Amino acid sequence: MNRWPRAGGRADELPGARYKSRPEDFRVTEQLGVEPAGEGEHLLLSVEKINLTSQDAAQHLASRFGVFERDVGFAGMKDKRAITRQWFSVPYPGAAAAQLIHENEQCSLRIIESHRHSHKLRRGQLAGNHFELRLCELTDAIEDAALERLQTQGVPNYFGPQRFGSDNLEMALGWLPVRRSRRISDFKKGLYLSVLRSFLFNEILAARVRGGNWNELIDGDFEQDQAPTGPLWGRGRSATGGLAAQIEVQALAEHQQLLEGLEFAGVKQQRRSFKVTPAGLSWQQPSKDELLLSFSLPPGAYATVVLGELVELRAAAQRSPLAALIEPSRAVGETRQ
Repeated sequence: MNRWPRAGGRADELPGARYKSRPEDFRVTEQLGVEPAGEGEHLLLSVEKINLTSQDAAQHLASRFGVFERDVGFAGMKDKRAITRQWFSVPYPGAAAAQLIHENEQCSLRIIESHRHSHKLRRGQLAGNHFELRLCELTDAIEDAALERLQTQGVPNYFGPQRFGSDNLEMALGWLPVRRSRRISDFKKGLYLSVLRSFLFNEILAARVRGGNWNELIDGDFEQDQAPTGPLWGRGRSATGGLAAQIEVQALAEHQQLLEGLEFAGVKQQRRSFKVTPAGLSWQQPSKDELLLSFSLPPGAYATVVLGELVELRAAAQRSPLAALIEPSRAVGETRQ
């Protein structure tokens, strides 16, 4: 993530490593945040998907059960090039589903378990995610001290490259000033607003990382679990004051049009922690150029951000998702045809 600084050092100071060389190198298990009701008109499904986005999986489930895609619920977005297990809900009063939904040489989708439930699964109804990851082609060994630092200090809680995709930020910046005249789907509208708020949050967090105070409380901070927080921008007054507010104002000074656009769009200001600590972190180094990692993160935190504090990541045959991030000097209203 070249735009936003790491706490662990510059990219050129870190070993290089490849990740997601194979889907099995990136395994994610979603931890559901609600208990299945055991009855109701919905099926709550634990689904394993390979090389499919969450939206792809929702489309397949909608087709399989004969429902509208908008009626398929899920708690969070998951990586495509990975083996992920996540929960979906489908309105379906009939019998339980067949286990295999979709399979070809490149991707597959299958149901692991199903339960009756009383309502549609909503975004954010998850307790967290557990990751089992493999880094390969390491250009240098990773010291145990660097891994132990993640446990003791945590990492900056940036929104990761998955949030921004290849051009989501650029598209969102072009849409916001003309949102009243350009009709888009509710899904895309929610995505664009989230992307813009995530960008601004990362800008503030980057300022705190540069100042060396991202994981400690300073004058005027609004804390959460004894950690400083930053705003997910929207209507409402920022909860910070003092020095924390000064840093926030300076970090956002060149994005005034974007701030006003989000406020007029009607989203309410929220808070997000500047710090996240991987829970249950363990690691193995089977060889000098390979590292295996296992850890859990709370909802909304990114494993790629954790990895980025250890290595300069290289995804297999993929363009860097952050390569399309525009410079702040580009006008908010610019669009691309």
